This record gives sequence, structure tokens and C-alpha cells, in this order.
Amino acid sequence: MVFFIASAKGERNVRMKVLKSINNNVVSCLDENGQEVIAMGRGLGFSLRSGDELDAAKVEKLFRMQTPDEARRLTDLFSTLPPQQIELCSRIVDRATEDLGRKLCPSVYLTLTDHICFAIERLRKGTVFQNTLLAEVRTFYPREYALGKYGLELLERELGIHFPDDEAANIALHLVNAEYENSIRDTLRITQTLHDVLTSLAGWPHLHLDQESGFYDEFTVHLKFLVFRAFSGQEQTQKDLRFVEAVRQCYPEEFHCAQQIVEGLCSRSGTSLPPEEQAYLAASLHRTCRKV
Repeated sequence: MVFFIASAKGERNVRMKVLKSINNNVVSCLDENGQEVIAMGRGLGFSLRSGDELDAAKVEKLFRMQTPDEARRLTDLFSTLPPQQIELCSRIVDRATEDLGRKLCPSVYLTLTDHICFAIERLRKGTVFQNTLLAEVRTFYPREYALGKYGLELLERELGIHFPDDEAANIALHLVNAEYENSIRDTLRITQTLHDVLTSLAGWPHLHLDQESGFYDEFTVHLKFLVFRAFSGQEQTQKDLRFVEAVRQCYPEEFHCAQQIVEGLCSRSGTSLPPEEQAYLAASLHRTCRKV
């Protein structure tokens, strides 16, 4: 689905005619160009009928679709979801946009809402799924995970529903998708790869990854973006072979370990990374690991 969200402030002077009031907070309407848009705002759709003029001052978000089919799909989605849950999910995304300090892919308003509403339905039926990547999400996406916890607290406060921490990780993964404009499949694949790298490091014979080290957080950030670069498919052009050789000579064990990790990433992602990546990872390992 291709669409974008217009700022409500930029729509104050746009005249829109109501097509259909989806619920008290969501309205399908036509803008001045005859394009169907979906407007969202607290109490926006109350008592409106087809043909009424929409009060643009009440519009908080405006979804513009590229095709009539996309407009229909979006309308159908909002028509089937509880209005209060839509509003709460919107608040989670707004909080994430503010706390992360970056623009999120607009589709997260839909994907996260759809996910959370389905998760609520499952929970009420007594079905709970474990997120096997919970530890990795906490480690590699701490800000997104904190926002996931905020989301769970909001849902519990407003709906009286208590989710396990696994669901905070699920929300976090949707936010990661929106930050980097990945699919959920790609994000899960990347996170699983991070899990596998940490597992392989735990079994490395002469190095111990010290989670109490002051450099551990720096290492996890380095590793996360290394994996993102591997899966991005972007051409890497670094050529500083003297630096690579210097690191190889100074930290042979760490370099060998980093070489194995980078080669595994290249094999899994189907891309290539320059030798400098091995050297930088080796230097990070040297700061974070203890020799055993």
C-alpha cells in the first residue's frame, strides 16, 4: 500500500466533502481535487453524513492514497478495527516519532494498528505467542523496546489488558521497520542474524564477550549497523588495506573471529563487505572481549 500522511496544519484551508463516516474518529472524504482521503481526529466523524463539509480544524492526520483501490483497502481496514484501539495505536506511533527524533514510514500507522488489534484479540482468547528474539530486541533496539513497553502500559491503562514483555518486542520490531523502511520479514531476518552472531561469539574458544564492559553498548550498536549494511546491498568502496593489516597484526584472534562473522554475513545476505569491516569489528571486539 502506497500512501503518505499529510500534516494536519497544512490542511487547514483545504475543503473536503464527506463520503462516509467510518467511525466517530475516522472519515472518508474527497479533497478539492476529487481525490479520496482518509481523515482522522478525535470526534471528527460524529453526526456527519455523506456530502457534509468536513471541519478541517479537527483533522489530526490525513491519509492520502495513490489509487482508488488503496483507498478502499484502507477504508475497509479502519472499518473493521475498534476506534479506541486505532486511537491508542496512533498515540504509540506519535510518541515513537517524537522520542526517536526521526520520520517514520507512514505505513506503520496501519501495520502496527493491525498487529496490535489482532494481538488483543488473540490475548482475549487466551493465545499468547513467545517472541524468541526478545533478548536481541532488548539488546539491539533499546529505544524501540522502551517505546514498546510504553505501548503496553498505555494499553493496560486504557483497556485493562496486560501483555507479556514479548509483545513490547513485537511493537519494537514494527517501529524498526518504520525507521529503516524494511518489511517485517527483513527486520526479523536481520534480528535473527544478530542473535546468531551473539550465539557464535558465546562459543568462540579464546574470547569472552563481556556484557559488563563499558564498551558493550558501543559494540552492539556497531554490530547492528554492520548487519544492516550487509543486508542493505549498498556498494561499499573503502580501501584502507594498511589499516586492515595493522589490526590483523595487533589483534590476530579478534581479527580471525571478525573475519568469520563478516564472511557469514556476506554468505547470508548475498552481498560483499570490504576488508575494513573486519578490521573495525576486530577493534571493537578487542575493546569488549576478555581473553580466556
